[in-house]
Amino acid sequence: MGIEFGAVTEKYIDDHTDDVSPLLRELVEETEEVTGLSRWSIGKVEGKLLQLLVKISGARNAIEIGTFTGYSALIIAEALPEDGRLITCEANEKHAGIALRYFKKSPHGGKIRLELKPAMETLKGIADSSVDFVFIDADKPSYGRYFDEAMRILQTGCLIFVDNVFWRNKIFKQPITNANARAIAAFNEKVKNDDRAEKVMLSVRDGVYLIRKK
Repeated sequence: MGIEFGAVTEKYIDDHTDDVSPLLRELVEETEEVTGLSRWSIGKVEGKLLQLLVKISGARNAIEIGTFTGYSALIIAEALPEDGRLITCEANEKHAGIALRYFKKSPHGGKIRLELKPAMETLKGIADSSVDFVFIDADKPSYGRYFDEAMRILQTGCLIFVDNVFWRNKIFKQPITNANARAIAAFNEKVKNDDRAEKVMLSVRDGVYLIRKK
């Protein structure tokens, strides 16, 4: 018999997960004050999962598609080794400005290069099989294209971590009327049917898809 997740379960999970750094907590507060959209950041539990996967995988060269205000970029950078590098893609100048300020505050900020332009422009300039970790959390209609580029630039045996694959549980409502939810549902089916990858979907926060390139 399955367990239905609710507020009590989520609090228990949160209480039994390591906390993030004080700098990240400060960033969440400023993000809410300035944008009112701190919920767009991946949060502590998903963030620590992402961080552990970066460490366990031994990643050194990572790509993030969708910086927002820099929370997940700093999560990844903290997990990378000293010679690790992260390229993060953001098209919104206001959000990128906040992220850059916090990168400068972090002892890990030197590992991060922010590309302020559409993500596909950055991805097209990255060589085949040159990256060992990809995090996707950007505009939902482009997820399929981002996935294809991620599979191209990713080395064999390495991971893609995708956020928001439940899209606020709207993918479970039939018929799907929300445009982002339709895009996510199509993306999920695309990944499910792609024989180039091993994959597992997890009910962490708004749903995550873990994908390993064969």
